[in-house]
Amino acid sequence: MAASAPARTGAPPVPATPTRHRPRAVLAVVLLVLGCLLTPPALTAGWARAELTDTARYTATTAPLSRDPAVQRNMVTAITDGVMRRVDLSPLVDAVPPDQRPAVRERFTHGVREFVATQIRGVVTSRSFPALWNRVNGTTHGSLVTALSASGERAVELDLQPVVDRARARLVHTVPAGARLIQRVHVSGTTLVLLRPDEVAEARGPYAAVRMLGQVLPVAAVLCLTAGLALAPRRRRALIGTGLGWAAGGALVLAVFAAGRGYALDALPAAVTRATGATVYDTLTESARLGGRLLLAAGLVAALAAVLSGVPAARLRARRGLRDR
Repeated sequence: MAASAPARTGAPPVPATPTRHRPRAVLAVVLLVLGCLLTPPALTAGWARAELTDTARYTATTAPLSRDPAVQRNMVTAITDGVMRRVDLSPLVDAVPPDQRPAVRERFTHGVREFVATQIRGVVTSRSFPALWNRVNGTTHGSLVTALSASGERAVELDLQPVVDRARARLVHTVPAGARLIQRVHVSGTTLVLLRPDEVAEARGPYAAVRMLGQVLPVAAVLCLTAGLALAPRRRRALIGTGLGWAAGGALVLAVFAAGRGYALDALPAAVTRATGATVYDTLTESARLGGRLLLAAGLVAALAAVLSGVPAARLRARRGLRDR
């Protein structure tokens, strides 16, 4: 009597990974994990390098700030304060008796301040201001790059003299009394110190590190991910894991920048309002946060696509198993 065939009790088991493929699989896992870990810092370092070293990109990034109301108000206040610190009212006050000078000085100071603020506000809200803003920002960023790239001690300053000059010209041409006031009241240029010489020296090390890491980390992350996917014996599972790693990395980037926003606003100098600081922070970090959102979305889409790609094959195996019973 012929021996009966062994009974089939369902779909055939999935063959285990051959022993000869295990080193390859382990190496693929290591590369993929490393690539996923490198992706968030690579994205952040790439963004920081672009904003810190590329003056044209920085100027384009900050261009919309010239039209923001909170930034405009803060700028009017800051420039007016800087101008008033350099206004010499002696030619006006010395013309009155000594006992009247304190009251006259207070009245003139208030009037001149309002007058200067009105002229500065007119410049800041004018149609031509964005071009002036871009020029001032570009010059400041260029001096920052030069100071951080070269040796020696030099401060980095935001020179607002072009805005003051524009206000002076506007004052002379639009207000008849303005010409006489300009002749009698000395108004020198105003600058805001962004980094002191000692702070520039301390920032050179991190600046050099950002320049290097902004180039190395993105390349390393791409190479690790590409090699890991190419070596993985089970590509679909590898893509699922990589997609989830990307999603986690994108979420991490968004969380870091959200936490950094609160820290940056708490560390603002007294001359900068929180509304202005929030607008500037959001504008400067928009491209990095967009990269985090894209990384999160791309990771979820890749993982979902890999999962769905395995559904037809699983159904086909199940049907074959039913027919073989």
